[in-house]
Amino acid sequence: MAASLALCAGLTAAPPAKDDLVLSLKEKVIRNLSSSGLVLAFHIAVDNGYTKPRELVRYRYRVRIDQKEYISTTVALEAPLAVPAGGQTLIALPVKISYDLLRAALGPIENKALCDVVGDMYFRNEKGKEQKAAFAYSGEFPVFQDPEIDILPLKVNDLTVGGADVVFRPRFKNLNGYELLVDTIDFSLYFSGAEVLSGPIEGDKNLPRTGEKTFSLPFILDFFEAGEDVRAGFAKDEFSCRFAGRIEIMSAWGRLAVRFDKTQALRLEKK
Repeated sequence: MAASLALCAGLTAAPPAKDDLVLSLKEKVIRNLSSSGLVLAFHIAVDNGYTKPRELVRYRYRVRIDQKEYISTTVALEAPLAVPAGGQTLIALPVKISYDLLRAALGPIENKALCDVVGDMYFRNEKGKEQKAAFAYSGEFPVFQDPEIDILPLKVNDLTVGGADVVFRPRFKNLNGYELLVDTIDFSLYFSGAEVLSGPIEGDKNLPRTGEKTFSLPFILDFFEAGEDVRAGFAKDEFSCRFAGRIEIMSAWGRLAVRFDKTQALRLEKK
């Protein structure tokens, strides 16, 4: 994915004053990115300037995405989280984002969106008294769509009683407004229910933004190995084809694995 979709830089905070609790954002991390959604995790450092320990017992926060309300929630911790006297504790605040819920709340979204999270953390001292600390952070996140696949007519260069010289042509469409850096595409190809070819697609596989790429996979098909159903299919104008596999994409948020499984009638383009 394009580097322009990198997360915003983290906020910094001054060292904690004596008898004070200071919250500071250390980093924002994208996890579990897929075409259904992601998790945007805010990693927050809690510095305890008191001479006594504190315990985080609950927190509440409101999330706005592109300045529209998304969720509002309160979380009570089953076990309080300790912050030692004069020490620091790192807290992860995960925001789970579903693209379906997001589109229902905001309407169409493309490429990226801005998440604002505002709330309070509640700490308890050794006497059981609670203290509130406010926070407000923001971060961008990508909107990812799986590549679409369709299959062009099968080129039949030569057809004999025993087999065929063919070129299989799958077309991958990138619906995203940024380039997809594709590392591997592994596939299995089935004609009339029988597997006829499998392996990786070689060469440059990167998909241009809002663009497409067609791959040409030539091979010799042996009817005696493939079976009578495959041979019979070549006597027609089209037959059933299944193209399934896995795409691995390199991104700023780790490797994305996308599975695909396309079945359609494959038209023959005979010479």
